[in-house]
Amino acid sequence: MNKQIINVLTKTGLLGAVLLFSAVTSTRAQSLEYRIKATIPFDFNVADKKMQAGEYSVIRTNQNAGDGILSVSNLDGRSRSISAVVPVESWKTSSKARLVFHRYGDQYFLFQVWPPSAMTGRQFIKSRTERDLNQVSKNSHGSGPDNKVEIVTIMGIVE
Repeated sequence: MNKQIINVLTKTGLLGAVLLFSAVTSTRAQSLEYRIKATIPFDFNVADKKMQAGEYSVIRTNQNAGDGILSVSNLDGRSRSISAVVPVESWKTSSKARLVFHRYGDQYFLFQVWPPSAMTGRQFIKSRTERDLNQVSKNSHGSGPDNKVEIVTIMGIVE
C-alpha cells in the first residue's frame, strides 16, 4: 500500500515539474528576451528617430529587466533607437513574431512588436510627428490614402 502511494506521489510530482517547466518556457518565448529579426522594406520612424530600410533586430535593452525599454537596431550597426514601450493585450495570436507599423502616406512609424504566440505585445509611445499626422488624418475631410492611418505588418523571426 505504501509503495502505491509513493508511486502516485512520484508521478504527480514529475507531472507538476513538467507542467511548471512548460509554463516557464512558454512565458519566456512570449517575452522580448529573445531577439526578433525582420527585414523592413521601407524607411520608418521609431519615436523621433528616422531609420533606413534594411534588416533590423528588436530586443530588450537590459536582459535582466523586463520588456519596458526596447532597442531597435540595424543589423549593419549604423542605426539604433532605444525607446520606452507599454504592454498591450490581444486575444489574437500569431505563430510568428510581428512588427506592426502605422503608415500615413509615405511615412511609417513602428507601432507595436509582438513575440510569436503572445497575447501581450509592446507598443511604442507615439512621437510628436506621428501625433500631428494622426490629428491631420482625423481632421481631414478627404478620403485619399494620405488622409488615413494604415496598418502594415512585417513578420519576423526569433533568434
